[in-house]
Order: sequence, then structure tokens, then C-alpha cells
Amino acid sequence: MVIVRIYILLIFLITSFFPIFGQERRIPIIYSTDLYHPPQDPDDHYDLALLACLPELEVKAVVFDQATFWRGPEEVGIAALEQMAVISGRAIPPQALGLREPLNSTSDKAQDQPEEYQKGVDLILRTLKESEQKVMMFLVGSCRDFAAAFNRAPELFREKVSSIYVNAGNGPDGLQTEWNVKLDPYAYVCLIESGLPIYWCPCFSEYRLSTPQEVIEKKAFNTYFIIPDQTKLLEHAPLDLKNFFDYALNESTEEPIGFLKNNIPQISSTPRNMWCTAPFLHAAGRKIYHADDGYIAYQNNLAEQLGPRGKEVEVYTFEPISVCQEKMQTDDFMGKEVAVPLFVKKEQTLAPSLQIFRYTNPAFNTIMTSIVSNLFEQ
Repeated sequence: MVIVRIYILLIFLITSFFPIFGQERRIPIIYSTDLYHPPQDPDDHYDLALLACLPELEVKAVVFDQATFWRGPEEVGIAALEQMAVISGRAIPPQALGLREPLNSTSDKAQDQPEEYQKGVDLILRTLKESEQKVMMFLVGSCRDFAAAFNRAPELFREKVSSIYVNAGNGPDGLQTEWNVKLDPYAYVCLIESGLPIYWCPCFSEYRLSTPQEVIEKKAFNTYFIIPDQTKLLEHAPLDLKNFFDYALNESTEEPIGFLKNNIPQISSTPRNMWCTAPFLHAAGRKIYHADDGYIAYQNNLAEQLGPRGKEVEVYTFEPISVCQEKMQTDDFMGKEVAVPLFVKKEQTLAPSLQIFRYTNPAFNTIMTSIVSNLFEQ
């Protein structure tokens, strides 16, 4: 791991003291997350930490997705934002609570919901209006707030949104029964069929209506991978970052900032399910290299400037695709019946705005785990 650490240190020094080698303009991003404490799923804390490791992305607003109906607004992960601000040295971005109830249709503006839950949509629209450049939008929970904001100001979205990363769904065909979809099915359909520049990042590949051979061929249309051992992953991470995960994973109730100074963090060796790593790297424009001791995700222009010893590898791609909702079908969700969409592929337009994630490297799990470990060593 020595060579990998030297690479990472060199990147840090160059981006810190010689900005000409780094991103000339950081990419503004609106981030929607179902981040809670105690965690709903600790992958949200991994996502937040990964986002902080990508200086190309400048978080302009955070919307706390309220679609997880059994969690209260008092449980949102503000402590995690505060901790990450200390660790990364970045300011805490503006944040707001999202809508509480699911959309009633793909065109629902959700303006009838209580005022305290309107602040997330308001923040989205205000951030877009005030931005001098186009804004990237990235969601790791339900599509609710992005969809409602789009329904209220579609022309603003078309003018100011550079892309939307939708981390949800089951891929290009079949029932969309994945968790984030079930939280708000109409919001999901709204974004997928919006005509906006969407990077669709399915969480799983579930093709209920496909033949076994089609399932085999299409299984790569998902971002899911498993970190096999969290202890090993964080072995060389800074102490405060280890404590960040200790605080979340062990559901601490102590004062969050002081907790970062603990000397003996307790990290479980259990596996961790992950989804959003590759989409984050793509959003930041990173290239992936295979070095002597692992995989490194470089900034595009840094890779060219540094000429790293190692080979660039293709790990994933985004492919143009056109789909449509054929019908809604009842499915079970936490003991409740919800209507989930059935998507079917349709003939592509000349320039479809929807692009779908597909991993192209059979070592996807190993590569993503290695990249996360190396990013966290910074």
C-alpha cells in the first residue's frame, strides 16, 4: 500500500498548493439523502464521507429526504454533517427537511403538504435560481423532492440543471420494486420520464418478466457491491474519520464533535452493502487506474499531469436508453400495499436524455472497495 499512499499524498499536495492542476471550477451539487442518526442504513454515512473526498464537487444544498415514514425529522443526520465539516475543513452547506408524504401523481407539486416540509423544495428552487452555472443534482433516497421541485418549475430545471443522478430502481425492464422507488413510485417515474439529463443508477437488477438468459445478460445494470470487511477498509484511514464511522455504526449518543477525538475507535468487521460509489466517481469526472497495490480514482486532469504508474481501466459506462411506464402494479412494502411501475424499453430517440449505468468489469466489487479504501486514506 506504500505506493498507493504516495500517489494519494502527491494528489493532495498538488490540489492544495497548485490549483492550476486541479478542477478550475468546482461542480455545484444539490444532494438529497435519507441520512439519519441512528442510521437507517450506514451506507449513507459512507456516501457522505465519499462526497467529502471529492473536491471537484461543491455541495450547495442538502435536502434531508423524509420519505422513510417511520423516522421522524428530529432523527435526521445533522450530527454527521457537522462531523464531516470538521473532518474535511469545509463549511456545512445549507440544509432543509424534505416533503413528508408521497406524490399522488407524476405531476403532483405537493404544495398541499405542511409548511415545515416545504423547505427542501424551496431550497432546491432557490439554489437553482441563485446559481451562476448549471447545477448537478444527486439523490441517494427517494425522488420525491427533486420531482416536486421539477413539477413546480420545469423551465428552471431545464435551464439550470446539468444532470440528475437517480440512485434507484431495478434496471431497464420489469417491475421497479427497489426500496427507493417504493418510497415514492410516482416521483421516480416523474424523473425518469422528465426528459431531463438523467444518469439512471439502478440499485439492483431484478427482471421479473425476463427469461433466465436475459437476467444473466442484464445483471450488470446495477451499482451494488459489497465491502467485505469494514475494519480492513478503514485500516489506514485518519483517526477522526474512523471515529465518524464509529459514532454512526455504534449509534452513539455522545457529543458528536468531541467524539471525533476518541483514541480507540470501534469498527465492525462485518460487510457493508454499497451502491453510490461509481456514480459519485462519474459525477466528479474521475478516471480509474490500476496501480501496484490497488485501484485509484484520479481527477481527469491530474491523471494526465502526474502520469501515474499504472494502467487506466474501464470499470463502468453509461449507455443511452429509452423506457416508458407501461402500468402500475400493486406490491408489498413494509406491510403496506404500494403501486410500483412496470418499465419497458422502447425504441430510442435520436438523442435520449436518459442514460443507464452498467458495470463492464467483472472485478467491479474488488475495484470499488479498493477505490473507497484509498480515497479514505487521504
